[in-house]
Amino acid sequence: MSAPKVALCCFLAALLTACTTSAPPPPGDSLAGWKGNVRRTLATGARGSCPDAIKKYIEAKGHSAYASTEPLASAYEGKMFICGSALNRKSTAEAEALAMRNCEAGTKKWKHAYVGKCTIHASK
Repeated sequence: MSAPKVALCCFLAALLTACTTSAPPPPGDSLAGWKGNVRRTLATGARGSCPDAIKKYIEAKGHSAYASTEPLASAYEGKMFICGSALNRKSTAEAEALAMRNCEAGTKKWKHAYVGKCTIHASK
């Protein structure tokens, strides 16, 4: 698939994500199935291990976070994107910090193969 088509698919996925919101579960209930506070695109239609990480993030029962470099810009430039997640932590802050560390570790491993810097895309 050409880079413009991939970018269009990712844009449409981002638009769909932005248009769908869900209410948090009641206190004490499991967070499984809830996307949480989605701040940026969750590129579920991409290739590689990041869509699996997103799926596991959504399925997680506890405080979790998902961080990634920019998937839309990466697709446009024909590069990959890097992601990191942290599942079932004691707090959202702890999950976000660990997801960022995991993502940044990936950027050190795969230098020049991605676009942008790691940011939190979703947390709960």
